[in-house]
This record gives sequence, structure tokens and C-alpha cells, in this order.
Amino acid sequence: MKRKQLGNYAEYSGAPNEAETYEYAKKVLSVATAGAGDGKKRALVVGGGIANFTDVAATFKGIIRALEGAAESLQKAQMKVLVRRGGPNYKAGLEAMRQLGKRSGLDVEVYGPEATMTGICARAIEWVKA
Repeated sequence: MKRKQLGNYAEYSGAPNEAETYEYAKKVLSVATAGAGDGKKRALVVGGGIANFTDVAATFKGIIRALEGAAESLQKAQMKVLVRRGGPNYKAGLEAMRQLGKRSGLDVEVYGPEATMTGICARAIEWVKA
């Protein structure tokens, strides 16, 4: 089946803890990397809005753990990871994502609340189409 859409949307909100975001992210990553090695580039946007009460650093811990566990599949899938978030402890969360990119070899771009989601999505489209 040939897909024409950029991707799918998955939501996490409501102040999930590290274990919950880890389990959730593992499932999302297994779907996102299905068919890895087919020569098609992929993009994954993590985060999004500016949280009101969700501790960004805490939720990112679970996501980072899942990304580390899937690093080989993500690289095989030519996955670019674009992170954009704001809210409580967002600076620590974004720095943790930057460090993940440095130590794992994953292609990770990190943005704070000053960046627009339309701009981030444009970067994802550029990557996939390049």
C-alpha cells in the first residue's frame, strides 16, 4: 500500500510519568520504523505545544529511553527526530534531547517555544522529500 500522507498523529498529555511515556514511545517507534531499510526517509516530531503542567524533562526521560533502545532501527529508517517543546522544565528536557543526539548518533534537531510548529513540520517535509 502506497501512502501519500506525511505521517500520523499520536498524542501524549495529562502529565504522564517516565514509565508511561517510555511504553507509549516504544509503540510509536515500532510503527514509525516498520519497513526500515526501504530507502525512504522518515521524520518524527516529538513534543509540540507549550505545556501548562506537564514536566517536560520528566516526560522526555521516557521518550529518550525509548529512542535509545530503537536507535539502530531509527538509523536504518533514516529517521530525523525534530523536537519542539515548551513548559515546565523545558530547557532541561531540550538539553537532554540534544545530548541524546550527540551520544547516540541519531539525527536530532531541538527547538524551544520560540520556534513554530509549522516551521518544524516544514523541516520534516523537507527532510522526507530531499
